[in-house]
Amino acid sequence: MMEFFLVNGFFDRFAGLEKENDPGDESEEYDLDEYLDILNEYRDAEADILINIATIYFENENMEESLKYLEEAIIIYDGLDYLEKKALVMDIMGDIYYNTDEKRTALEYYKEAFKLYSETDSDTKENIISKINETEKDLVSVQSKSTLSSVKPQKKAPLEVSTDDYIGISTEIEEVIGILNGAKTYMSYANHENPIKQLENAYEMSSGIGDNDASATILMIKGNLTLKESKPVEALEDFKKGLELFKLTNNFTGEAVAMLLIGTAHYITGNMDIVAENFRKSIELLRQINNISGEEKAIKLMNTIYEE
Repeated sequence: MMEFFLVNGFFDRFAGLEKENDPGDESEEYDLDEYLDILNEYRDAEADILINIATIYFENENMEESLKYLEEAIIIYDGLDYLEKKALVMDIMGDIYYNTDEKRTALEYYKEAFKLYSETDSDTKENIISKINETEKDLVSVQSKSTLSSVKPQKKAPLEVSTDDYIGISTEIEEVIGILNGAKTYMSYANHENPIKQLENAYEMSSGIGDNDASATILMIKGNLTLKESKPVEALEDFKKGLELFKLTNNFTGEAVAMLLIGTAHYITGNMDIVAENFRKSIELLRQINNISGEEKAIKLMNTIYEE
């Protein structure tokens, strides 16, 4: 077929047009690579135009049309392999979904944008991490309101909390946390000079790549360290947030561990009714998923607490 085109001069027609448009016959000749570069420039310009159109639709509060044109721009950037520009578009789309209260979808776009920014070593990834953390916080807050009791637990003043209560169950707590995947690696951070800072950095990284299980596991360990410092109220915040992250991925073992730690924090503050409720739910869940080892460790922790 190609030979047929060449013999019959099909491509010569375009050469002829080029000559007709240049009476002086001084037209510049381009090789294949140069033509492809020019084509890519046109495509890049087309994508810029699509983004500008999307911006106008966004300003006119027509989100559906705005998203449609941004999707078309992404298709072009995929063809050009312009990762950073594609990341920027996905970042913008995340903002649109966030502002239309579709935060779970926004989170997906933010995480995808972060991955692309990371591949290009873009400085913008620091900003996207903040968006991911804020969106996750919003999602956890919404789920907490619908799943957790609205009644706040009674709290003792920090000065009334004794470290002796924690010391007596510290080994059992670590055994419970140890049943989580990857926990041993993060638990080793406790040996660092500033373990809380190390865990916060690890949490930021895991959140940035959308690893909710790792993020939740880190919160369990960080909360345990905070509990050790006689700060049960702060520890509860980490445990509850971790619980909601485990729920997002249907990590039932993680949920059970989080409830055990929530119960333990309430034990430290003297709220025994809440302790019993959380331990009961945790052990029931471990039985449902047939996690025998986890159930044994949970019962051991519970027995140690009630023997104190």
